[in-house]
Amino acid sequence: MDLKFSISFFLYLISIFFLGYWIPREEFWLTLFFYTTCFLSYFIIYSEISEKGFSFKFGMLWALVLRITLILAIPELSDDFYRYIFDGHLLKLGLNPYLTSPSEILPMLEKTSDSYLGFLFENLNSPNYFSIYPPLHQAFFYLASLAGESLLKNIIILRIFIILFDFLNIYLLYKIMNLLNKPISGIWLYAFNPLVIIELTGNLHFEGLVLTGILGLVYFWIKKRKGFAALGWSFAIGIKLTPLILGPILLLGLKRNKVFSFFLFSSVFISTFLFPLIFSNGFQKFWQSFRLFQSTFEFNASLYYLTIWISRFFIDYNPIAYVGPILSFVAFVSIIFFSLVYKARDNEKLCLGIIYVYLIYLLFQNVVHPWYIIPAFGISVLTGSRIFLVWTGLVFLSYYTYSNENFDESGVLLLVEYGILFVFILKEIYFKPLSPKNKPGIE
Repeated sequence: MDLKFSISFFLYLISIFFLGYWIPREEFWLTLFFYTTCFLSYFIIYSEISEKGFSFKFGMLWALVLRITLILAIPELSDDFYRYIFDGHLLKLGLNPYLTSPSEILPMLEKTSDSYLGFLFENLNSPNYFSIYPPLHQAFFYLASLAGESLLKNIIILRIFIILFDFLNIYLLYKIMNLLNKPISGIWLYAFNPLVIIELTGNLHFEGLVLTGILGLVYFWIKKRKGFAALGWSFAIGIKLTPLILGPILLLGLKRNKVFSFFLFSSVFISTFLFPLIFSNGFQKFWQSFRLFQSTFEFNASLYYLTIWISRFFIDYNPIAYVGPILSFVAFVSIIFFSLVYKARDNEKLCLGIIYVYLIYLLFQNVVHPWYIIPAFGISVLTGSRIFLVWTGLVFLSYYTYSNENFDESGVLLLVEYGILFVFILKEIYFKPLSPKNKPGIE
């Protein structure tokens, strides 16, 4: 290691440590300072590894060090993990988290006021909602609950799973790069990205497992093993339903003689992963919570906020209950139209198509948490697209919302985030189309 790499890595490590163990999310400017330090260090580390040609094992070792640093951290930037653990312990008790909300379940249990479940309940951010996490996602919550009624033990189990799948992501990227005879340096854009480390390992979000499924889809698609490709896509859907948005581009990207077999395999796998939802009307309540989430909450949105702002010239109330679902429908139609026009007939166009489908989806959403962009970012390192790389640097501005008691967002920071992002989108798509040398080397 040279001095430049050592200093940058040390600054990165210290900043990650402070973000993971010390700084509450209410301290936005301090959080932003350390995240910016991480990001600047990240680019220096990436350039050093790329220039010096460090080995795959060397990069993996230091990527692991950054993640292991957070192994004992209680997440500071997100409280979603309390619901993960709560659902896991309900499953351990033989209770279905899709049938009753936490606020309804707790009175049904004896002696919960001072119990572990009572402690978890007090920290839930949506105690009146049925669980919105699919069954495959819930399986990891259950496995974590087997460690007993210990918050730290439950967190460590979840974190180990997340780290293992994150390294599987790096390995799949490595395999895909080798298949394409491309230099492996591109994978370090993912492996050392601070948003990936903080939101997956640090905050225990499962978008890394979603990325695992999509990378499996891409890898086996290139290998022309459509059954395993279908399994990868289905696994991603089993963790979070969002990858269903890739259906149109996969349908139109397959040759006619492959469409039936791919979607037959997919339907079997998806049905298997979602099968527990059919018990006792679980799917209806799961969908009810999903729809309420879409029509009630708003966070770090772009076109959604623009629509709300325009609507104020015509109506005198917040039309969130209508705008969210309508924009989701518009996003769905836009994705279908894009897939028809784009036609991902080769592997190169498939990777770029996945990125653009996610981009369309996220720009129309009323809630865009930072970790939502990670699956698309992971795929983007296989391409010449840098839209999601730029977004990983900007999206942390959204944490300003937690710096005030009313959770008010900053219009200025939203304009900065999406203003810069849209400049890069226009630059990439309209003013500087991806040339063959910048496109993914998939043939």
